[in-house]
Amino acid sequence: MPKHTCHWPGCEKDVPPAMWGCKAHWFKLPKHLRAEIWRTYVPGQEITKTPSTAYLTAARDVQDWIRAQSEPTL
Repeated sequence: MPKHTCHWPGCEKDVPPAMWGCKAHWFKLPKHLRAEIWRTYVPGQEITKTPSTAYLTAARDVQDWIRAQSEPTL
């Protein structure tokens, strides 16, 4: 199986293909975002490479949240 790394921007930690990210970054996410990733995950999508639209939306929401945390406040 190809290498799979944490989806947190800049993180290079290897994680199992069915996991979104490393433990440290997974638990930095708010509980509601973690729950949405799991709710929309379809077992085997990491093998078929066909995540659902709902999963892709949840993953985009996570990336949006991460970016918002690093944006300077005015």
